[in-house]
Amino acid sequence: MLQIAAWQLGVLESPAGSNAVKYNEAFYGRRVSGSAYPWCLTFVWWVFREAGFSLAKTASCSELRRRYQAAGQWVTEGYRPGDILLFDFSGRRAKTEHAGILERLEPDGTLVTLEGNTGAGSDANGGAVQRRRRRPGLVTGACRPRYNLS
Repeated sequence: MLQIAAWQLGVLESPAGSNAVKYNEAFYGRRVSGSAYPWCLTFVWWVFREAGFSLAKTASCSELRRRYQAAGQWVTEGYRPGDILLFDFSGRRAKTEHAGILERLEPDGTLVTLEGNTGAGSDANGGAVQRRRRRPGLVTGACRPRYNLS
């Protein structure tokens, strides 16, 4: 799953600022664009689908959080590679405005993530698939999928 996500590094929406990207097309079953279609979570959904894993089909970070909390799969510490991190870039850890997949933890506690719809100009709507380095204080919590590896 992490290899598939990393394979997507550098993918851009086209045209810039449109949210028109293959992950949204796969998710919605048609080409979409505009501000109503942010794609950080549709990127995560696409990666899971391509890897053969099931992920709740929602483009809402808040809805994903609710589903994983209800299933007892929501964690707020002890993050592991493969967790779906939900971010609050204000640092208040109250809302869920962006999602990414945890690739690894650095010795200093930095979280290295694979994220869709991020970039230097906007953490939560930057238009690219990128590897990012995040402080744990920006993470509201994480959805921990039950990977069935049998």
